[in-house]
Order: sequence, then structure tokens, then C-alpha cells
Amino acid sequence: MTFPFAIASFDAFPSFRMSFDVLADKKKNTIGVQWFVAIAIAYLLLFRNGEVSQTPLAYFLLATALASAIVVQRLPESAFNRPVFCQALMIIDTILMSAAIYLNNESSWDLLLIFFFGILIAAIAENFLQVVLTSFLLGLTSVFISPTDLEFRLRPDGLLRVSLLFGASILYGYLAEQVKVEKRKKAVLEKTMQQRLLTKDQFLSHVSHELRSPITAIYQFVTILIDGLAGDLNPDQQEYLNIVLRNVAQLRNMITDLLEATRAETGKLAFEPRCASLSQLASEVLETTLATAVAKGVRLTVDVPTDLPFVFGDPARIKQILTNLIENAIKFTPAKGEIALRSQVDNQDPNFLRIAVADSGCGISPEGTKKIFDRLFQETETIDSNRQGLGLGLYICKELVNLHGGKIWVESDLGKGSTFCFTLPIFSLSKILYPVITDGNRLKANIAMITVGRIPANGSSPWRMTDAMRREIRKILQGCSLPDTRLLLPSVTDRGESDVFYLVDCLDQQGADLTVQMIEEKLRGSKALQVPDGGLAVSYRMVSAPRQETSLSLECLVDEVATAIRGQMLLTVSDGENEKDQTYVAEMSHGIKTPLNVVLGYSGMLRDKLLGDLNPTQEEALDKVIAHTNDLIVAFDNVLEAQRIKDRTVSVENHELNVLELLEELKMNYGTTQNKALFLIWDQPAELPVMVTDAVKLRLIFRNLINNAIKFTEKGSVRVSTEFNAKSQSLEFKVSDTGIGIAKEAIPGIFHQFLQLQPSQINPMTGMGLGLYIVKTLTHLLGGKVAVESEPGKGSAFIVTLPAHAATTN
Repeated sequence: MTFPFAIASFDAFPSFRMSFDVLADKKKNTIGVQWFVAIAIAYLLLFRNGEVSQTPLAYFLLATALASAIVVQRLPESAFNRPVFCQALMIIDTILMSAAIYLNNESSWDLLLIFFFGILIAAIAENFLQVVLTSFLLGLTSVFISPTDLEFRLRPDGLLRVSLLFGASILYGYLAEQVKVEKRKKAVLEKTMQQRLLTKDQFLSHVSHELRSPITAIYQFVTILIDGLAGDLNPDQQEYLNIVLRNVAQLRNMITDLLEATRAETGKLAFEPRCASLSQLASEVLETTLATAVAKGVRLTVDVPTDLPFVFGDPARIKQILTNLIENAIKFTPAKGEIALRSQVDNQDPNFLRIAVADSGCGISPEGTKKIFDRLFQETETIDSNRQGLGLGLYICKELVNLHGGKIWVESDLGKGSTFCFTLPIFSLSKILYPVITDGNRLKANIAMITVGRIPANGSSPWRMTDAMRREIRKILQGCSLPDTRLLLPSVTDRGESDVFYLVDCLDQQGADLTVQMIEEKLRGSKALQVPDGGLAVSYRMVSAPRQETSLSLECLVDEVATAIRGQMLLTVSDGENEKDQTYVAEMSHGIKTPLNVVLGYSGMLRDKLLGDLNPTQEEALDKVIAHTNDLIVAFDNVLEAQRIKDRTVSVENHELNVLELLEELKMNYGTTQNKALFLIWDQPAELPVMVTDAVKLRLIFRNLINNAIKFTEKGSVRVSTEFNAKSQSLEFKVSDTGIGIAKEAIPGIFHQFLQLQPSQINPMTGMGLGLYIVKTLTHLLGGKVAVESEPGKGSAFIVTLPAHAATTN
């Protein structure tokens, strides 16, 4: 917030324009008020009783004030933006000014009191103008009121009082306002960041389901065709369907990477570290990647000794890192090349394992090695059209390694191959327990081990604990943890998730009893844990701490406690079972939509019987593939457009457009619907004027309205009609349906972003809630307007009116 003050403008002197904004130029204004401090202090120190002072202390303080003004004048711009700068300057100036008033014999004690009262006003006033007016009135009052008899009379030091208090008010008002502005900026920034994270979470939750569902459907139907379940295929059909399947798999991996990158940016990556065997994880990754390597003619070897120490990490995340690195190596290694996965204890830090994935591929340039882990970076020296992706795999690897507390780097020579290395911490229960069970240089007196496990139902065999139950129990117990006092322990075996959970609590028996009661209450209050007969038991036992003999170090004592706790955990553990700006938008658009277009193109060729005849079942399966692919393309377009709108990078590119050709193109794209009881009707005159508009955005408006109508109409018709209004020189596009309609009270909010009507208002089919938001936003950008007419049970009509010639609105 700024406070314009003392603005003067004179028409008689047009060259003279004066405006004083206390916050417009922080450096310039601060230097100005600091020189005022130096001048005021010089006056107070040098002139006393009508004579020039000869006191050495006065000259010393004067030199200090002048030096502070000179130093402030020579400071760089960045120094003035530091939060502590104004506070430090206020303290220094207050000391100097107070000393100068005290040493001036003409100034009575009340001037010092009024001076500090002015400082108080500057600190608590709401704005700068209040500071100036209040202190000015205070100065005038002090001129006429005597501090002893409260009589009104003109004081001899009146000029000094008014100028000093007025100037001091400007100084401290300005500095105090600077501090307040910095605090407000910080609060606004924190609020903006929180809102941004909330928006990203909401965006991610909608996009995740809506993009994955049609891809899964496409994958399933293509697999049915390839497997011959719908009928025999000739070699050409088999080949083209395999191309479709590879692109669908590529697309699915891209979406997974995209979602993971977004979670990494928002700090929402799921991470559940525990004891894990790297050799076992490497074997599982080898099983999933070996087929790809063999198909390309690349030799893949694994050298991870089984006697390596366990690592402390999330098994699923470690497999994700290894899979990303190996698949990246396969992608950039030519046929007859080699890839090797190796691991050993890190020579530089024995508390970590070092894992390396080496290949004999094309290598990375020296410049590329510096940026290879950046989001969206792709090595331009080696990449070709068959190897392009989103450039997120290595970025995700870096984020996951950092989450484990390790580090990742690459060693490479262009044309000679690359070696990606990363480190993971070795599992050590002692290191996990150390900060909890120690107090300074000794063990804590009381250590309790709390166990949460399942109880057999009515004496029968134990009931099965689901993954959802485990997550809920872990969430509850993590909420019960306290820093340096109570800790939820990770699993100490590599046999998967356990049905028994352990906490270490450094309290005596009475405290442990209270903790057990609290956990039992939280477990009983959870709706996700309705298990037979209560189903969960919470108990504890005190851990016998070793005698703290002087001959044993604290580390050895902690090791003994860790050994005892680990032994108890191994006795009762049960077996279980294991499961991110404008450049970003552009890269995602190209990387994801390319395989989608391939799927659509080849599926269309098959459906049009260009490669051979199809039976009805095959035709129906291909119709579903094409329909889901079209839906997915529109969904991606909506996501990208919504991101551009959010980033304010959306632009309108107007060109001449033949509306009839656009409508014919849409008619061909939609053809006939999968629903035999639903008919698409196209109603437009034989002639329409040529529009000047953005064809891409108009096409997206149409597709969203048509898809929306089809989605909520089970039977009847969807009519797309177009009319030209010669009087207003506008075109009216209307998409009407005989569907379920929209309740009157729901209509005002249907164009909101991410809004979806409740299941009671619509059928079970849902979307991301972006389509109608995109329609309204793009229509506004094209200079038009959108309206809706609807009646529940009878259908809806969306009318978009656009000018025939460009008239954009930003």
C-alpha cells in the first residue's frame, strides 16, 4: 500500500510536476529522511544556548550521524529490500536522536517525551497521513503548553519543536510503513501460495480420473481386438493395432509422469519409507523391463548382491526410480548395446548404497548433463522423433531420490554412453530411534513400545486387513506422533506391509496408559476401521534399557535398545502383501496429443475397412475406441486451454473461416453415436457468410457443447443448428438435446470451473467440470455470449452468439 502525499501541480509551470509517494522509491526516500536525521542531529548538537558546542561527544555523535547517512546512500538497491533493514535503521536513528535531544540544553525533558510519543504513533498508526497529522498537531501543542504549569504560552524553542517533531514523524512513519508493507507482502504471498497449491490439488484430482478412464477403455478394446476375441485379424490389421497399443501405452506412461510431476511440485508425493531389499526390488524391475530390452536387441544385466544391507525407503518409489532409469537407457541405447544395473555400499559415505544404471547409448553433451534433471528438459543432441516424451522421467527420479535423502547425478560422454548414479540410505533402526530415546548425552529413563494389531474374530481365523485399513491406521498413528517423544516405527522386514504397527513412546507406565487410551479412542472413532469385534488391540510393554555404564558409548546403548525393539517386532510381525507455465503446456500438448492422433488415425483406417473386412463385433469395438479417443482429445484440449487461461497466456488468432466447412468436418468426426437410440441432427442453411474468428477455439466450443449433449441424453436427439442474423451481423450456434435437463437452481453455476452437478441431478456419467467453463471463457474471448435454456426431464439448449467479424475481448 502506498500513500500519495503533498501532490502539487501548477498549470502556469507545465515543466514543474511534483509528486511525493513515500513508497514509490524506497532507496531515494530512505536516503532523504536519513539526511534529515543528520541535519536535525547536527542542529541539536552544535547550537546550544546561542553558542556553538565544543563538546567532543557532540562532534562524535555528529560524525556518526553523517557517516550513517553516507553509508545508507552508498548501499546497493538489494539492501533496502531486506526486512531487517528498516528496523535496524530505526534503532540507530532513535539512539542518535535521543542523545542529541538530551545533550541540547535548550530542550527540556518534555521534548524527549513527546519525541518518543511520536515514535509510538508511527508504529501503531494505520497509514502515513495519520502519522504526519497527529505528530504535527502534537508539535504545535507542545509549543504553547508548559510541562510544569500547563499554561498556554509561546515557548522559545517552538521552531525547534515543530520542525523536529514533524521531520521525525516523516522519518519514523516512513520506516514503520516499510516494515508493515513487508509484512503484508509476506502474508499475501503465503496466502497466494496456499491458494495455488489448493487449486493444483483440485485440478489434479479431476484430471487424474478423467484422463485415465478413456485410456483404460481404449487399451482394453484394442487388446480384445489383438487377442482375436472379437474375430480373426489379417496381418495388416494386427500390425496397425499393435501400433495403436504401443501409443496407448506410451500415452498412459506420459499421463502417469505428468501426474507425478504435479504431485512433486505441490509436495503431495506419497512416501512411506520402510526396510526394503534392493536386490529383491531390482529383480522385480528386471522382470518388467527385460521384455522391452530384448525386443530392441539390448542386453540388460543386473549385479545387485543379495547380501547388501537393506535400504530405508519406499519400495514402490525405489522401483519407480529404477524403472524410469532403465527405460530411459533402453530408449537411448541402439540394438546390440548393453545396459547394466549395479549397486554397492557407497565408498564416500558407508551409510548409503550407491546404485548405478550404465548404458552404451548415445550419451549426453556436457551442457545437457547440467540440465538433464530439469523439468521438461530433453537432450537436443541425441533426441529424435521416435524418442520424444514429456521430459519428466528424470525430473521425477530426482524428486524421489531427494525425498529419500539421497542424491542423483549423471556421468556421460557424448557418443559413448551414460551412467546414472544415485544413493539411498541404509536402513538403521538405531539412527531412527536415536533422536527419540536420547536426551543430551544419555538414554531417556523410560521407553515404552506400543503395539497396534488385529484380533481374531470370535476366536476364528484372523480377518483380513485391507490396504485402505492399513493407510487409515498409519494416518491415525502418525497423527499421534510427537517430535523427539513418540515415533511410529517403519517395518523392519522386506516382506511387505505388516498388519502390526509399533510406536516408541518415551513416557513412564502412567503416560503409556494414557497414550494407549488416546489411540484406542481415535481408532474407535474412525469410520474406515469397522472391523469384527473391535478387531484391533492396542497394548504396550516397557523396554528394558541397558545399564548406562561409563565404558559403553551412547551409540552402543542406543544399538542395544534398537536390537531389543527389533527383536520384539520380528517376533510378532505378520506377513502381508505389497502397490508439473507456458513451456510446460506446449510440451505436454505435443507429447500427449501425438500418440492420441496416431490411435485415432489407425483406428479410423481399420473402422473404414481400408485394411480388410470387419465383423459387427469388431466394428463395435473400434467405434468405442474412436469415441473414447475423441473424448480424450477434447479432454486434453480443455485441460490445456484451462491452463492457458489460468496462466493468462491464451490468445486469439483470427482468420477467415468457412462455417459450413467447419460444420461438415464436425459432422464427419461424430458420424453416428454409439447409442443406437440417439440421433445427431445437423440443421444449417445452404449458405452462411465467411466469419473472421479463431477456428481452433470455435471448434473446441462446438465439441464441448456436442459432447455435453450426448453425455446427458440417453435417447432422442441432439440437434446442432446455425443461423445468421443479418441485422446484428452475428451467427447463432445452438446445440439442443432431449436429455435429462438441468434444474433451474443449478443453471447459474454450470459455467463455473470444475463444477459438476450432483448425481441426483444427472446420470452417473461425469467429467472434469471444465467443458462449459471453457465454452463460456472462449466465447467471451471471441466477443460473443452464451445462454442456456433447460427444463428437467425435457432437455437443454445452449446458444452461442458470435459476431461474424472479429471483435475480441480480453
